[in-house]
Amino acid sequence: MTEGEQITVNDFLASRKDNQGSIVIDVRDEDRWEEGHIPGAIHIHKTKVEDEITEKVPDKNAEIYCHCGGGQSGPKVAAILNAMGYKNAKAIQGGFRAYSASGAPIKK
Repeated sequence: MTEGEQITVNDFLASRKDNQGSIVIDVRDEDRWEEGHIPGAIHIHKTKVEDEITEKVPDKNAEIYCHCGGGQSGPKVAAILNAMGYKNAKAIQGGFRAYSASGAPIKK
């Protein structure tokens, strides 16, 4: 499977600051989500993205940032969203581990 575009955590944080309307999709397992996640993120397990995305994010022009735990599944989900017609889906390089290592806020 191809992978979608990836951006660094620093670029993600800068983009989020500039664009409050962007959407973050956390594709990790439920237990990982409950341990902590990016504030404002939407949880959609990677196996359910194709079934749930149009209901949760109907705007195919929305700026979407996908992430998993370590950077493996996020780019694949971004590619799936791109194939479904979402024009601005990207993945966060290194996933949640890279995000949390940056010292950015985490919601528990």
